[in-house]
Amino acid sequence: MGKRNEPKIGERALFFIAPKLGRKKYKERLKREAMEDAEKARVTMSGGYAKHGASRTLNSLVGWVVDGGSAEEDIDLQGAVLRQRARDLYAGGGLARSGPSTMTTNVVGWGIQPKPKVDAEVLGMSDDACDEWERKTLREFRLWAENVMCDTERQQNFYEMQKLAFLSKLVSGDVFVLFGQKDNKRTPYKTTIRLLEADRICTPDGQLGESESMETESGGRIVDGVETDREGAVIRYHVANHHPLSEENADTTWVAIDAYGKETGRPNMLHLMTLERPEQKRGIPFVAAQIEQIKQLDRYISSELAANVVSSMLTAFITRESENGMIGMEDAVNEDEKVTDDEMQVELAPGAVYSLNPGEKVQEINPIRNNSAFEGFVSTLFTVIGAGMGIPKEVLIKKYESNYTAARGALLDFWREVRVERTEFINQFCQPVYEEWLAEAVAMGRVDAPGFFEDPAVRQAWCGCMWMGASMGHVDPLKEVKAAAERINLNISTEEQEASEYNGANWLSNIRQRKKELAAKKDMEGTENAEE
Repeated sequence: MGKRNEPKIGERALFFIAPKLGRKKYKERLKREAMEDAEKARVTMSGGYAKHGASRTLNSLVGWVVDGGSAEEDIDLQGAVLRQRARDLYAGGGLARSGPSTMTTNVVGWGIQPKPKVDAEVLGMSDDACDEWERKTLREFRLWAENVMCDTERQQNFYEMQKLAFLSKLVSGDVFVLFGQKDNKRTPYKTTIRLLEADRICTPDGQLGESESMETESGGRIVDGVETDREGAVIRYHVANHHPLSEENADTTWVAIDAYGKETGRPNMLHLMTLERPEQKRGIPFVAAQIEQIKQLDRYISSELAANVVSSMLTAFITRESENGMIGMEDAVNEDEKVTDDEMQVELAPGAVYSLNPGEKVQEINPIRNNSAFEGFVSTLFTVIGAGMGIPKEVLIKKYESNYTAARGALLDFWREVRVERTEFINQFCQPVYEEWLAEAVAMGRVDAPGFFEDPAVRQAWCGCMWMGASMGHVDPLKEVKAAAERINLNISTEEQEASEYNGANWLSNIRQRKKELAAKKDMEGTENAEE
């Protein structure tokens, strides 16, 4: 060990050139060697993962350096960079756009529709009374939701805002929804919602456009604009008066908005995000784990495209054996205007013909390019990236070449992901917005709900709602309709549930419409028989 602790030749030389750096390198080597000795001793005395996945001595793992941290360090404080890169990839198209767009189309579609479903047992209501209340409440909700007056910015109705909120959550990692009150003359309701982009919630007085954290005087923390108490519960959000990445010259100020009303306990803001780890406070983009792969794939495809474009151009060069002394001088007035060889520039173009200077020659111009490995390599990357997003390759690239069984299997697998995402989105956005609207409707007397504000259990019973979205789609509609009929006959499912899952239709509305159609058809047949 004595010789081992002595400085090596390279370290001694470094002492003379840079003493501080020499001492630093010497200490780092001793520390590294001590850790290696300790690890070897530990592995010798232990087994299990220490000799496998956790080993620091296996040749296959010795170069695998990890430096993991808390959820705040690994996720929350990386948000700004991830958001900007994910948006850049989304704007450039390709898989980074196809993934979020495909998920949004299937999860939200033309809008996730509500169907109020109160708890009749808790409320002591008959089935007929429940049906009547649910129909009336749905009419009232549509009066608010299908009008742009529900949007603070007066741009989109509730169902259009669903799509924007979900897409923003995927692309940026999270999105915030601010409740407000605003008078209007088109509806009786004042409740409004406003979507705030993820960047607007940031740490006060921090570096704009960067994710930062700080401690508060009460012992809590502000993590990229989300403030928590000592126990980690979110208590307020810090909202910048303009987008941090905007080029506005106005000074940036922040408004602190409590997460919940002090008197009512109802949410003032909603935070839509997907949690990956406990204690996580900010979300990450949908494509975060695949950013590097997608970027490299885009570069590869762009390079192949450029190479094939160049190879498709036929360009001819003409060389001369001797100089006539006039090259570059045809239009020159004096020697200073002569075009030198260095200034000569040519551009590849279809059918272009260029003359070269004497002594210059281009050999082996071969425009033929055939990368036979391109399709297989790209297809494999599509599969890997799609798996990381939870989207089968066929769905991600919209190319179905398999048989019925394989195609349906891919759709069913994808649809499980869609249902998980939809359930989370309903819980985070749709249902809280519905409950806020319903509270105003009850307070105004437009919806009758006794005990709504007195008993939390009664309020929950009144707020029951089933949300229905777009269906999976159908590879073979006839087979799937027959399967649905069989499920209903065996009491595995109901007609209402099957109608909703098949095309998002309302079974009760269908029945009423069919009743009208059959009555009209019967009247028409009776008229025709009378004329005969």
